[in-house]
Amino acid sequence: MSLLFLAHRVPFPPDRGDKIRSFHVLQYLAKRTPVHLVAFADDEADFDPPAVFTDMLASCTILPRRKSQKRAAIEALATGKPVSLTAFASAAMQDAVDRVLPGISTVYCFSGQMAQYLPVGGPPVVMDFVDVDSAKFAGFADDARGPMRWIMRREARLLGMFEREVASRVSASLFVSEAEAGLFREGGATGRIIAVENGIDSAKFDPAARDARRSSPLP
Repeated sequence: MSLLFLAHRVPFPPDRGDKIRSFHVLQYLAKRTPVHLVAFADDEADFDPPAVFTDMLASCTILPRRKSQKRAAIEALATGKPVSLTAFASAAMQDAVDRVLPGISTVYCFSGQMAQYLPVGGPPVVMDFVDVDSAKFAGFADDARGPMRWIMRREARLLGMFEREVASRVSASLFVSEAEAGLFREGGATGRIIAVENGIDSAKFDPAARDARRSSPLP
């Protein structure tokens, strides 16, 4: 069995919230099955990840994302899609996914922006939304004024429709908390909706173990 891990940004280094979650999920899966990573780069350093990261992977494909927010907004208005999706829409990414898919038995999709690359009728998918992004934009709309209120309401409505459609056809939709999972259900989402909370590295943050490392004469 092989797994495709789709991510909106390279899950390394794990130095911010979403990357900490995606890295540890990826690390867990890679210990149990061959994992093929396909992800967007956040900066130039992402194109040359260290061996400590790539050695756990069966393959690693990292692509640039250079589309400006202005271009994404224009495309969204022209196509009737959410800006959040057009910002991450890429023919090169779709080609990369299509090349890997024939040998894949399961897909782990991290972040709703990447769900646009999931084939209908393809292998089983675990969709990690993390948060309900459409609800965030609804909140932004409440605080916005003028044209920005219309833009945020549009984004919340279209993105919510997309999220619910994706949830209806994947094997499971994951969220970072039961509050987020409940919010998604309340918005009309169907399917298997599960809260998978972030954990703590108990070994790393164990005070006794930390004190033992400090007192050890070994480097």
